[in-house]
Amino acid sequence: MAEDMSKVTSTDGIREFERRYAAPDCVVLDSAYCSMGRMVAIRACKTAGWRYHDTVTLLELVPERGVTPEDVDAFEAKSAAPDADLDALRRSDEYQRIIGAYRLAAERALAQDPCLIHDRVSRSFVESLGKTCASAMTYANDRPAMRVRAKVSPLHANLADDAELDAAIAYEDARRRSWHALADDGTAWGDPVTYDLMICTDILGRDFAAQLLAQLMMGQQ
Repeated sequence: MAEDMSKVTSTDGIREFERRYAAPDCVVLDSAYCSMGRMVAIRACKTAGWRYHDTVTLLELVPERGVTPEDVDAFEAKSAAPDADLDALRRSDEYQRIIGAYRLAAERALAQDPCLIHDRVSRSFVESLGKTCASAMTYANDRPAMRVRAKVSPLHANLADDAELDAAIAYEDARRRSWHALADDGTAWGDPVTYDLMICTDILGRDFAAQLLAQLMMGQQ
């Protein structure tokens, strides 16, 4: 039987339906390739007064570990291969060296200030440090616009046609999906149930997407 909520007058139990949202210590952000995730994240951090961290900036916090962005690129190329054995890669010394560096870097970053971490660590890891964490993802579906963004990247400036650009976008997403599968605890990259906030940048645009993400970071103010 359908409920006519317009006739409800009692406020008894309203606390069962509402929870006051407090600002987390960290937001972990995944982003589909060409969804402007990095730009959205940097703008959101500027609005919220948070620090932004990604593949490169995290490694700068742990120079003694000797892990370079080139090391990460080479490893992700292996993990994104169609025949990659993720279980074997997870057990490898190479992966343990890289994920160990990122986890130490995240711990150091979180000891300083609230921060957003793009792609590199999971919410469960952040929470294991005794920190509160929210998760978000940016994604896009407008294929022509995504091709334009891909073409702007120096990595893909020499690609000649739509098929090549689509393959490049799919490959970059495969790298992100496989890293998430390795670093996380069973949640699925791109699955809405994995995230607290899913942002379609096709619809919202870069600036409004950044405002939404900043609001997640700052909580109810």
